[in-house]
Amino acid sequence: MTDDIRWEVVEESALTLADHEAITALLAQAFPDWSHWFLGSRSWSGMQPERRVLARDADGVVLAHVGVRRMFISVGSEDVLVGDTGLVAVSPRLQGAGMGRDLLERARSVLEGLDVPFGFLGAGEDRVPFYANLGWHHLDEVVTDYTAFTAEGAGMPMTEQGGWMVLPVASPLEDWPAGPVRLNAQQV
Repeated sequence: MTDDIRWEVVEESALTLADHEAITALLAQAFPDWSHWFLGSRSWSGMQPERRVLARDADGVVLAHVGVRRMFISVGSEDVLVGDTGLVAVSPRLQGAGMGRDLLERARSVLEGLDVPFGFLGAGEDRVPFYANLGWHHLDEVVTDYTAFTAEGAGMPMTEQGGWMVLPVASPLEDWPAGPVRLNAQQV
């Protein structure tokens, strides 16, 4: 099965309607509790990614996906450029087969190509060990404020503690400032 997989990095503006529909189908499967977000060709849940890493089978079915977007976030009293990383998904039938590791290695390459100091993502507490094994660092005790949008489009201020992670890309982890995080926007 994995021999027939084609990996690609796609800029958002290069995606076709059929691409968005294929990505949407995967995201609805991978995030069943949020499947009401992923209908038709709506292949994002907050801010649209700038670049996407996709794995497709020979029929064009999307098997894995991650989105990345450059943005500034506030950490303590500093503005930090990050590659906000999200919508990390692997087809449920392929989870546990190493595809997630391959996907995140390719996401790291995208972050390096974007020349951002850090990658940033929010993960469920149960997924922190997976990301930590791939070089992401859990921001213990960090509280993050962001704007969450409903499927209907209304923005809601949110505050969450736990599951926030950073990946040193072009800067060492020691350069990550201390303090609470404010995304000042949506997440990818």
